[in-house]
Amino acid sequence: MLNLDFVCQHPQIVREALRKRHDARTIDDILQLASQRRAYATECDGFYVELKALKGQISAVPIAERDLFNVRVKVMSEEIRRCELQIADRDSRLHFLLLNLPNIPHSSVPFGAANDPDEEIHRWGERATFYFDPQAHWDVGTHLGMLDIERGSRIAGSRFVLLKGMGARLERALITFMLDVHTRQHDYTEILPPQLVNRAAMFSAGQFPKFEDQVYQCTDELYLNPTAEVPLVGMHAGDIFAEGELPLRYVSWTTAYRREAGSSSRQTRGLLRLHQFNKVELFQYVAPSESYGALSQMLQHAETILQQLELSYRVVALNSAHLPFSAAKTFDIEVWMPAQHEYVEVSSVSNCEAFQAQRACIKYRAGKHAHAHYVHTLNGSGLAVGRTMAAILETYQQADGSVVVPKVLRPYMQTSLLVPSDNA
Repeated sequence: MLNLDFVCQHPQIVREALRKRHDARTIDDILQLASQRRAYATECDGFYVELKALKGQISAVPIAERDLFNVRVKVMSEEIRRCELQIADRDSRLHFLLLNLPNIPHSSVPFGAANDPDEEIHRWGERATFYFDPQAHWDVGTHLGMLDIERGSRIAGSRFVLLKGMGARLERALITFMLDVHTRQHDYTEILPPQLVNRAAMFSAGQFPKFEDQVYQCTDELYLNPTAEVPLVGMHAGDIFAEGELPLRYVSWTTAYRREAGSSSRQTRGLLRLHQFNKVELFQYVAPSESYGALSQMLQHAETILQQLELSYRVVALNSAHLPFSAAKTFDIEVWMPAQHEYVEVSSVSNCEAFQAQRACIKYRAGKHAHAHYVHTLNGSGLAVGRTMAAILETYQQADGSVVVPKVLRPYMQTSLLVPSDNA
């Protein structure tokens, strides 16, 4: 969330940020309401001074004149109440408008339009080559009896799948492998949060109000969690970290639920764009001076998973039009899908700077008596599990329809080859 003082003092910076994002919103209403609020606050302060002076004179007023004097006090009190109501109204409207403003892009974010490709930073690994026509992962998984799209749809509708046998085991193996790497090699603390989150947590993470139509609502103002980022922000709402507590590194496996309303993506088959999917999320709280170093570090942590799975991928820096609402800078990691001849995102790693911390009021003190400042927050998938499984099925498939299990997963799977009989 952008600070009102910042918007009023640096309107051109905010306007330029909206232009870079190709966001049609303006800040004119914010500036006008802020001006009105200042005027009412000044008027209210004047009335308070006058009221205090009147009350100081009451002992000197003759008893016969006190009724008239009390009328003046009452009128002054009503004027103060009128001003306070106007201020409260402006505060409410300003808060709503500020909640709808996206984060300011970092100066290093490439400028681009919605249809422009993102800037490729680097690639890793050789793309898999085949002497046969590789099959799409949904065909490979169906042939192996691991993936049942028809029964998933029968249970819950389109974009739900059912994993069975080695499919369910591979999903579980990937989750455990990712958590093991991040906790043992990268020193993250594992968090298992609630699957339901409240409105305050959704606003704090920047999911609301922009994405309110994309989530599944339950009763009692609770929502199915769209990403572990939400509870990982919410768990520290209102906290002030002491010196030495930062950085905090969390890793969390959760099932994510998203309506994907109005999605125009072509990637709707198989495991690529589901309403329910598993994801391992990385999250860090850091001091502002450390956040861009932490961004590079988190990107490397996410890349490690694909490197150990020996899956070819590339990293791109999102341009200003593609930047997520809460992010100041974002890198996407895209894995190569041989059967589809394209890269598919498996991780989005972002530095949100103080944007989420201001919404959730999360601060830190650099010293015992130092002034409290907002922390910076970073998040990234480490990785999206279903899409990683899809890449494995396409990359490691064999001509006979079997799939070789990546070396690092064999201790978890207790096998080196997936064949149809495994799911009989």
